[in-house]
Amino acid sequence: MTLSINTKHLRLFKLLEFTKGENLEFCELFLDMNRANICSYLKEIQKVIPNRKSTTKTDEIIKTILSQNACSFNLKKEQIISKDDRIFFLTLHILLKSSLNLQLLSDTLGVSRRTLNDDLVAVKKNIEIYSLDVISIPGKGVFLEGSFIDIKRALCTYIYKYLVEENYLPNLFHQSFSSIFHDSEIDDVLQKQIEKFISIANCDSFFYNRELLKSFYISFKFLDDDTTFENQIKNNLNTLDDFKIYFGNIFNTNSLNGIFNFFQTSLLGEISFEDVRFLINILKICKGLFPEETVFIKDHFIVFKKILKNNLNLDLKRDLFIDRFLSRTSFCSKQKHYLPIFEMSFLNLNLDSLTIEKCVNLFKELRKVYWNISFTDVVSLYLYVNSTNKKEDEKKIVIVYSSIPKYLLEQLKDKIEVDNNITITNFVNVNLFNDFIKFNDIQCVGVFEGVLKNSLGNLEVKYLTLPI
Repeated sequence: MTLSINTKHLRLFKLLEFTKGENLEFCELFLDMNRANICSYLKEIQKVIPNRKSTTKTDEIIKTILSQNACSFNLKKEQIISKDDRIFFLTLHILLKSSLNLQLLSDTLGVSRRTLNDDLVAVKKNIEIYSLDVISIPGKGVFLEGSFIDIKRALCTYIYKYLVEENYLPNLFHQSFSSIFHDSEIDDVLQKQIEKFISIANCDSFFYNRELLKSFYISFKFLDDDTTFENQIKNNLNTLDDFKIYFGNIFNTNSLNGIFNFFQTSLLGEISFEDVRFLINILKICKGLFPEETVFIKDHFIVFKKILKNNLNLDLKRDLFIDRFLSRTSFCSKQKHYLPIFEMSFLNLNLDSLTIEKCVNLFKELRKVYWNISFTDVVSLYLYVNSTNKKEDEKKIVIVYSSIPKYLLEQLKDKIEVDNNITITNFVNVNLFNDFIKFNDIQCVGVFEGVLKNSLGNLEVKYLTLPI
């Protein structure tokens, strides 16, 4: 029996687990698939189950799928590269190498050169928004055409997509790109520096800011190693007054000095000064700073307030985080060229069934107005709005987190303490935890992400539930 299991099958299975198979409409919206396609994918997922009971009823298929502990492993084992995966792979490949050997890629991807030529039409369309082009020269090959700065801009976007989606991509992606995007300098040195920067710059309000900063560094510095010391940001902005000229509107006065010192000693400070405007744009996205959207925030607030009140009976109030959330949502909703990025980090959160149900309902309502709002952002919004200001002191605990925005955890602090009868003494990212424990006496650590449960040594670990 030949199976054609691809990335969408893996994502659909994870969404079924997340919703306990009770909300196919959510799966349709999240995956941008119609019900007929969802049902077709369910039947194909069912085929990986050994000794399965033959049935064509959707409810029974879902029940059978969810009853199998090894289903996820079997799907990954059978995964092949779909057309969408090939296009993504080819786009990354040509952005990194500036050329394609279609004969070699034909063998690697297991498709004909004619199929690859059809795929290149989509690749060409994807990158033309960056003023890039793909040209074929008979007898020589396929080449990327465009300026180096536009190549770096495109790379930043596609590396970000890779970093967000890599756990669900076919193994060929890992074999081809992991050594580049997970170099020891990047995974060890840069990761810790990003955590430090996010902390001192108050830049931890949204999910995936780490991946965004990491993709920017890889595309604008790591892969562009020709920047001389004289051309680096830290050498051109080597006084606090000079630094303020460029970054004074992004960071508050109290943190500017610390951020300036950070850039003088960090890898991010080695980025070319010629690219500083692109770094500023990335930082604006991380912080939700879109001044051009300010005039529209009031209208968006009215829409969000109505949806939250009518569907969840929650009262939305404006504050700094909400304004920045709405500003970023407004900016994203106006983008004509949208690259689908499937953010799945919410699967690592220990959300109870009621929270999942409410977030799914909120997502469905908001998607009617904001066509590309992500479910991860909806979860973040719901948890933020639903937080309270109660507190009860009990066991002292340090919260260790990986991908959850620190700003969200700090907002939920009091409610987490009440629900779990604890006192939170600190929030520490897992990448900085080994350094933290050297200088701090820790009684117990708390985690919300399942992936962290068995990665903290012999310490007492409480697996906590995000509050509703």
